[in-house]
Amino acid sequence: MRLPLALALTMIAGLAGAEPVSLKRGLNGDLWNNWGSIAELRADPEALAVFPDWRRNVTPEMLAALSEQGFDFIRMPTDPGPALAAGPGAEQDRLIDGMIAAVQMGLDADLKVILDLHPLQRGDEVGGMNSILRSHFPDYVALVGRIAARLSDLPQDRVALELLNEPTLDCAAVYSNAPALWPAMQARLHAAARAAAPDLTIILTGACWGQANALASLDPGLIADDNVLWTFHSYTPFAYSHQGAVWTGPPVRYLRDLPYPPSLMTPEIARRVIEESAARMAEAEGQADLQAITQEVEAYARTADSDAIHEISVAADWADRHGIPRDRIFMGEFGALHTAGGVTQPMDWYHAFLADKRRAAEAAGMSWAVLSWAGDMGVADPADPERRMSPATCRALGLPCGN
Repeated sequence: MRLPLALALTMIAGLAGAEPVSLKRGLNGDLWNNWGSIAELRADPEALAVFPDWRRNVTPEMLAALSEQGFDFIRMPTDPGPALAAGPGAEQDRLIDGMIAAVQMGLDADLKVILDLHPLQRGDEVGGMNSILRSHFPDYVALVGRIAARLSDLPQDRVALELLNEPTLDCAAVYSNAPALWPAMQARLHAAARAAAPDLTIILTGACWGQANALASLDPGLIADDNVLWTFHSYTPFAYSHQGAVWTGPPVRYLRDLPYPPSLMTPEIARRVIEESAARMAEAEGQADLQAITQEVEAYARTADSDAIHEISVAADWADRHGIPRDRIFMGEFGALHTAGGVTQPMDWYHAFLADKRRAAEAAGMSWAVLSWAGDMGVADPADPERRMSPATCRALGLPCGN
């Protein structure tokens, strides 16, 4: 049988002897300051003059503080959309230069760095997730190869490339046994990156938003390469971690004050949460879906505290079944919104959530990266100009800065 070229290249790459980057405790960095469309960004000469644009606000001192507080790596979310939309040429090269400059900032701060290619949900705009997974996938494969080639010039024991954050396709394949598209697509991306960078650590993922169940649906034998890490994201229970998030749909976007762990819920708290959430929804939409809100709150009240760490067990069991060392499994995102609409929920809940996820990952032998650095899901103390964490947050993450 004749193998497809991408799979053949991938299997050949598996003969390489390089070991993957060793990771332990990490942080997800910023993505954008300017959240405009790609068309808006490209139309404004200043918008992409510095890319990634978070480099305008993040100083070397801030990055150095991460290392001092106990992180050994940073995951740098970087939107490949503008570079894809630009196409091959001088502008794309300049944007890739910016990615490499950002990675170098992390290396200079004594951190290992994951360059995470993290597109936005931009509808049908060229460079958004839909574009990458559909009509412009061949162009994206080529772009990944170019980025990998540039990363190959950096210390290979301190840098990794994550091919695509949270692919949105294949949920039906994961949960309903429909045909899967992502495994072959990921093999093509991996082959392009490996051909360009023989010793670079490559980070692979399941589809369906990077869920642990999606990782567990993969056959890792399709990519015969030991210099890879496998990643998943963990936000369960979602009603807690995303309550009040404006980028989610109702009713979760209108919820507030769901406590963590779920066992803290009482009938009195549930009634208050339902009433206040319904009032917010009615104000925003003109009417409240009381049934949907009630069902969501009651479902959360029935949630076992142990559900928060179930995804970690799923990923660990998958690794064991396939003979993958657990230190090559990476919980690439976990976190929770603790401020929404200007109202901060009890930080004890947030810290308990972080601690449960982090301890479970470490007990399973995995590395982790908390999301995010700043903002409403941020670990940084908003009053600290160098974005240092409070001692309580350090303790929740098991970092020495909590002592």
